[in-house]
Amino acid sequence: MRTRVSAFVVVALIISVVPAAAQRRAPVPNTGMWSIGGSVGAGAPADASLSGGFDVAGNIERYLTPRVSIRGQLGGEWGDIVKRNFTGTVSPVFLDGNVVYNWEGGVWHPYVTGGLGMYRYRSFENFAPATTDTSLGVDVGGGIEYFANRRVTFTGEVLYHDVDEIKTPLTTFNQGQFWTFTIGVKRYF
Repeated sequence: MRTRVSAFVVVALIISVVPAAAQRRAPVPNTGMWSIGGSVGAGAPADASLSGGFDVAGNIERYLTPRVSIRGQLGGEWGDIVKRNFTGTVSPVFLDGNVVYNWEGGVWHPYVTGGLGMYRYRSFENFAPATTDTSLGVDVGGGIEYFANRRVTFTGEVLYHDVDEIKTPLTTFNQGQFWTFTIGVKRYF
């Protein structure tokens, strides 16, 4: 009888340990993972002659380690020309390559980011032909991810884009820098 009870206890322990081992999962994000995401928000140009406008961006990210990733971001911002004797719009479209570092915080993952990008400013001004001006720039910022589940997060991000002056047919905007404030969704796979 005693050996049967001992055998039953041993079998019960093995059965209870196997599901616990099966439930262990790799952390998200993890080395080798990818993510894609999109965000919308507002832009705030540094030049007083440009008004803030709508911002949209899409991301693809590859994780080198659970904490470090490389991110490509394609985005755009739309703003109006104000406080000038003409009207129009100046809209940057950017393609940035960034390094991202995130901290583990349970369902909350704060992060910092920075990198280089190409910024193409499209200008549409009254009484002038539409033109573009392309510059190299840098961006720095940070944000936070909230994990709704293991594969989907909601994001909030602030980026500062440091770009040189913007040349258009009617004027030169001496401050091409702008801020973006966005919220979005990201999916890991």
